[in-house]
Amino acid sequence: MSLSNKGALGKGTPLRGIRALELSEIWAGPYCGCLLTDMGAEVIKVESIQRIARGPINPPRNSGMYPEGEAGERPWNRQANFNALNRNKKGITLDLKTNDGAKVFKDLATTSDIIFCNYSRTVMEEFGLGYSEIVTIKPDIIYMLMPGYGNTGPYKDYRSMGMAIDAITGHSHLRGYPDFDHSSNSLVHHPNAAAAVNATLALSTALVHRSRTGKGQFIDMSQAESFMTHMGEIFLEYQIKSHPRERQGNRHPGYAPQGTYRCKGEDKWVAISVVTDKHWESLSKLMELNAMQSEKYDTVSKRITFQDELDKIISEWTSNKDRYNVMTSLQTFAVPAGVVIDCGPDTYNEPHLIERDFFQVVDHPDAGIFPMTGPVLKFFNGCELVKHDPSPCLGEHNNYVLRDVLGYPTETIRLLESKSIIGTEPLLGSDSGGSRRATKEYKR
Repeated sequence: MSLSNKGALGKGTPLRGIRALELSEIWAGPYCGCLLTDMGAEVIKVESIQRIARGPINPPRNSGMYPEGEAGERPWNRQANFNALNRNKKGITLDLKTNDGAKVFKDLATTSDIIFCNYSRTVMEEFGLGYSEIVTIKPDIIYMLMPGYGNTGPYKDYRSMGMAIDAITGHSHLRGYPDFDHSSNSLVHHPNAAAAVNATLALSTALVHRSRTGKGQFIDMSQAESFMTHMGEIFLEYQIKSHPRERQGNRHPGYAPQGTYRCKGEDKWVAISVVTDKHWESLSKLMELNAMQSEKYDTVSKRITFQDELDKIISEWTSNKDRYNVMTSLQTFAVPAGVVIDCGPDTYNEPHLIERDFFQVVDHPDAGIFPMTGPVLKFFNGCELVKHDPSPCLGEHNNYVLRDVLGYPTETIRLLESKSIIGTEPLLGSDSGGSRRATKEYKR
């Protein structure tokens, strides 16, 4: 393995010494990069000032995407989604549509171990930086393209976003309540998260393979296929029953009761899953049901048949109780239960997350000081805790990468900046499809 990572995060972490070049946006690619940094890799995020994926340059007031609702002077460095998903990375800007920008990228590729991209399949080839080009200058490179539908097949050039992938995998068909149509489904991009985890697994495995054989490889990653593997039981059920599973809301086809139940207070809920007869026995004792009631529901098949009745009984029991007390009481008897918390005060005050130091205070030069989620992977045996360092400002590490990593002289760096190959502020139109498109529209 290369020992290119002089600024690795976390002493002794598994991927310390590995450098990855990330060309990605939204969630799947950026979160993959996050997980790599959690494991100690140095991830250099390659962007451009010609086209950015950091929100609008001049956003409307109170748009909700920025700390305290204020976009600030440099909103592209304050955008909440970007800052949450790009922790611990280095950030550079390169105009890869130019020969100079492509040359810099190739120079950087020779010092790197991994290149991964979640743009459309042909983007890197159009830059002249596809796998076939890079492997000639870095034979052991691990190169992964992760478009929505993979790199072969009739959909290979189809554009994709999280909701479209969710739909085409069949997941959208399963979500929601049976008495509502599909237009009521909530926004979800879960396939992105699944793809990020599987991509991290693929890259890590490729590193192991390279350490044994000295050979790199190309990885064809389909975000849609990656997510479909999470629904194995659904496909198996269809093969057995010959009809697709219908939407069931919070219920499960194989056990009952399962659902969310209102507790004491305004909009307070607890989720309960009774999987086994022993779970039911414990729940019925806590609810102080009489012998006749307990016997009526003492098998899974009975409980599935009488789910509506059971939901009413459980709701009456929980309605005047504190949600945390309900969870604790059930967990004491090993019954799966959890409070329903919001992504706000509930989360930041959650005692379990506080005890585990899940949130870390992050000081971002443009976004300010805020608690943010910490790395989800914790390694022991001499490894230091990986900290959540702020996401990079646009082009923040241009000098580090060009001068310290590649050894470019100051004159060369200044020339690249004067030609807008690199920079720290987006060009006009970069937030609406690219500065070149904006220039063409302006000329018209």
